[in-house]
Amino acid sequence: ENLLSGCEMVESQLLPCAVEHLNAEIVQLTVSDITLAIEWLKCSYLYIRIKKNPEHYGIKRGIPRDLLEKQMRDICVEKIHELGEYGLIWTDGDGFSLKPLEPGRLMTKFYLKFDTMKLIVKASACCSLEDLLHIICRSAEISWIQLRRNEKKTLNDINSDKEGRLRFHVVSENGKKKKRIQTREDKIFVLVNDCLTGDPLMHDLSLNQETNSICSNGCRIAKCMKEYFIYKRSYRSAINSMLLAKCLDQKLWESSLFLLKQLPGIGIVTAKALKTAGVDSFESLATADARKLESATGRNYPFGNQIKESLSSLPPKIDIQIEDAGNKQGKSTITVTLSRQSQAVRSSKQNYVDMIVGSEEDNMILFHEKIRSVVLFYNLGVLYGLSFSPDGLFCFGLVIPAIIQLFLEGLESFPAHIL
Repeated sequence: ENLLSGCEMVESQLLPCAVEHLNAEIVQLTVSDITLAIEWLKCSYLYIRIKKNPEHYGIKRGIPRDLLEKQMRDICVEKIHELGEYGLIWTDGDGFSLKPLEPGRLMTKFYLKFDTMKLIVKASACCSLEDLLHIICRSAEISWIQLRRNEKKTLNDINSDKEGRLRFHVVSENGKKKKRIQTREDKIFVLVNDCLTGDPLMHDLSLNQETNSICSNGCRIAKCMKEYFIYKRSYRSAINSMLLAKCLDQKLWESSLFLLKQLPGIGIVTAKALKTAGVDSFESLATADARKLESATGRNYPFGNQIKESLSSLPPKIDIQIEDAGNKQGKSTITVTLSRQSQAVRSSKQNYVDMIVGSEEDNMILFHEKIRSVVLFYNLGVLYGLSFSPDGLFCFGLVIPAIIQLFLEGLESFPAHIL
């Protein structure tokens, strides 16, 4: 009512997130030097409100105009210095010219906050799944989640995990499970691990809403980490980021016993019934009799036929051949060939596959390329071939984002090949 009647002024919210907006302007090449950055800031509503109500923004009232201009310049220079310090933008020796770098582009592409991007930039090149999950738990995107007193007992019981359901636990410095959850990061870690089992114990409405937010934001952060580690050519961290993004998107670990929940018409009750009947994977579902599926789940005809038909939406099976092509110009060369082994239903979705070849010995990505879904789904016979010349030991991995969205059996690792 006060806003509608004009009794309350609307203050600018730009200052707390000025670094994110400034980075986006630099990425779009709207701002290419500090002078333009200062002019951009002075054209904002923030500048108008600072002049009208400086105390709200931590500036003394009655400050001379020239000092106010200096304050704005200092704010702008400080934000640019922070972006340059973490390698998100490039500045020349004088700090005048500004150019975007790949980490800054990724921050803008995935709408990440600066504090979250700092965690990613500082991450190790050999992050495990657990390390990446801890980064997500500390991210600014879900910092609004708080630990309430009445939740502690439930969270403590889940983390104690007497049945061995959880993949990771909140542990103390001595490596043992924590008996008491004491921070919001611990709470987030427990919630996401409980969710990814596929059969969560948490059924509180408020906690379920928080878990959904953790998974949706966490998936976006994990996709950014994937592209960042590919840019840094960090093999292990990139592969683990891909897997984590896939799991958070489907709210299932890739090793979950309830992978069939990803198919339409199959919930946790049906998935449990199928598991009891020995059907717990896409392969076993494809070979199972439709009438036995209906009997095991207590569902009527034609439920068995419908869930078997839903398997047709799976991407085709891919065979990958790795051959030593001998020496060319003094370098060992290998040839990687992708061939489709089964037919696939045409899909209207525009997806791609990430093909990665990496060296396990030095944790280095040797080759990465995105292949369009039209090549994967529609072409017959040989889908893709490449030749390159790495050194030492390497391991090949194929990750399919189309499967990330729908199916979890999308990461294939192949034995190491020595040249």
